[in-house]
Amino acid sequence: MPYLFHGDGYNPGMFTLETSRGGGGPLSAYANLRLFGKDGLRSLIGHLVEMAELLKEFLEGNTAAVVLNNGNYGPVTLFRLYPGGIDTWSIDEQERTDATMLDSLRRHNEYNHCIYEYMHAHSMAGLGAHISMTSCYCMSDYGEPILALKSYIMSPFTDESHIEALMEDLMTARQYATDAVLEAENE
Repeated sequence: MPYLFHGDGYNPGMFTLETSRGGGGPLSAYANLRLFGKDGLRSLIGHLVEMAELLKEFLEGNTAAVVLNNGNYGPVTLFRLYPGGIDTWSIDEQERTDATMLDSLRRHNEYNHCIYEYMHAHSMAGLGAHISMTSCYCMSDYGEPILALKSYIMSPFTDESHIEALMEDLMTARQYATDAVLEAENE
């Protein structure tokens, strides 16, 4: 549940007991298994994983992005975006291990949070894809949480054009965050 609810004040997954949820999810999975069979369900899940891998490829090909869960094969992609002038080949390791990067990590956490807020507002207005975020993907070696943006591909109708559109939306959100940071610095 925490994957789905961020920023709108409604967080049922944070307050319910694990065993108190309804049986709709398992029954839905069972119905799909009966409808599609094992091979059909495997095919649908395989497609979701393929689309997540395609998103990872697009992100890795972008000089402003770092994929955080590259070795994880599933429908979830965790990543961070950075403003221009950042060496994304080394920033992940530096922010995770070097305590002198604390201020940088905090600024980039805020930057990615700004990107999330932009994407969330646009998705709620029906203007783009919905992404999620986690405020603590992991802890740095010096005890600071590392925020990550999260794509959780769930639709079997997702194709390459949707991934390309998501990348365009992310780059627009990145520009918005960059402009917001510059505006804040000039005040």
